[in-house]
Amino acid sequence: MADDTPFKGGRLGPFHLGRRFKHKDLGTGLGRLYEAHNVHTGGPALVLMPDRHADWEPMEDWRISASSNVSPPYVALEVLHAPASGRLSALAELLDLQASAVERVEQNAQARAHLTREPIGLLRRWLGRSRRWLRSRRGRVITGLATVALGVGLWLGFAGSGNSPTPGTRVAHAVGAEAAARLDAPIFTDEHGRGSAAIAYPMPGGPFRNQAKAPCFPDEGEVEINGGCWVALEKRPPCLKNQAEYQGKCYLPVGASSRTPQSILP
Repeated sequence: MADDTPFKGGRLGPFHLGRRFKHKDLGTGLGRLYEAHNVHTGGPALVLMPDRHADWEPMEDWRISASSNVSPPYVALEVLHAPASGRLSALAELLDLQASAVERVEQNAQARAHLTREPIGLLRRWLGRSRRWLRSRRGRVITGLATVALGVGLWLGFAGSGNSPTPGTRVAHAVGAEAAARLDAPIFTDEHGRGSAAIAYPMPGGPFRNQAKAPCFPDEGEVEINGGCWVALEKRPPCLKNQAEYQGKCYLPVGASSRTPQSILP
């Protein structure tokens, strides 16, 4: 007996079913006839589903391909798959049923246009499968979970950005001279308690862009390191926040803005 479960459309074997032919186009005794295309090749097809009122239903699994040629003239039937104990009478019934279905719609312009069109391209088949998957229950669930995960990730990103140092107070961790020259020092010797909450950092390879550069003032406690002016602290590593660590000592950079023009005595 044919399956009485109502078919709701979509994928059937290697075929995706489309428009169903109306009863007035097909008549009675055959079942339900659909326009379809092969999801692997994109080729157009007709798919007939016998219902419980049909006079015939398949009893064996056959897969065949029919072809005709004008010059030289011939018709061919190619068997792509046959059951080990297949009967030619079952194959003949299959061909008769297919021929009957085509004869029922041979005057139908839409059926002719469907069967004579070019195969659907790979991109259209992929887009069609994607749309059908998104409309499915599983696709909707997975899409919803992905949307939630993306929203949580963006929220965490925005929340984390509020706790990061501002561009003007970025700390150079083991950076070279060129990188340090593009950054601002986090805190200077005259700004205790007003710096950002950055952690201690290694001595950069060059002076910060807002740091006093050599020549430094040794009589004011300044020392030159990598071209920049620094003040050594009594604190020993581990250094506190916003202090540079270098050769077993903690340092603070001297701010360039703290320098006042020096008068030259005659």
